[in-house]
Amino acid sequence: MTSRHEQPARSSQPSTLDMMQSPAFRQAVERVASWKCMQAVRAGKLRMVTEDPNPHTRFIPRMDMIDDSSSQTVSAVFELPGIKTSDIALHIRDGNLIVMGERRSPYPSNAIRPSRAQLPHNPLTAADAIAAGEMDTGTDTGAPTTAIRLPVHELRFGSFHRSIRVPEGIKESQITAGLQDGMLTVTWPRSPTSRTSSSGDTMTPPTSITTTAATSQ
Repeated sequence: MTSRHEQPARSSQPSTLDMMQSPAFRQAVERVASWKCMQAVRAGKLRMVTEDPNPHTRFIPRMDMIDDSSSQTVSAVFELPGIKTSDIALHIRDGNLIVMGERRSPYPSNAIRPSRAQLPHNPLTAADAIAAGEMDTGTDTGAPTTAIRLPVHELRFGSFHRSIRVPEGIKESQITAGLQDGMLTVTWPRSPTSRTSSSGDTMTPPTSITTTAATSQ
């Protein structure tokens, strides 16, 4: 005799929700999404770019330091293209050589920069949208047609700052600096010839920077 309250037999197949929560399923989705994005890169529809969310914030210029043991001086070369000597200042503060200044943007303040589109949460949907070029919104479509547009905006503008530890007692009068072809070379003695009597707690006037013209061959 069969009971009226007998429960129906459960299916041995996993539910759709269980499958979507499975680590193996997620890994498979990520692999497919990665493959689609790679196809978009190869087709030229997608570029891997590290975008600065605010291109006008302070940045740190790249530098090489030259330390020749046979020389009585040490030099540092900073990569500062597009910057004038009047926009650079050198200071000695608390035993540190400070290089600071500003790279001024050549574009008007109302220039239209790239906007960042919102990707779908589903990785496969996002990959399909990228591959189809649907996420390349570029700029604000409501802007005037005569406005300057920057479809690609990767250059850094704004203030810059770099600090280097120098031997105690180095004076600003012992520092030389020259700017040539966008490269700033700063040189200071390996050891001070005389001690400074100041405590170094205040910033001293900036060191003058000379501009060196490139010599023709």
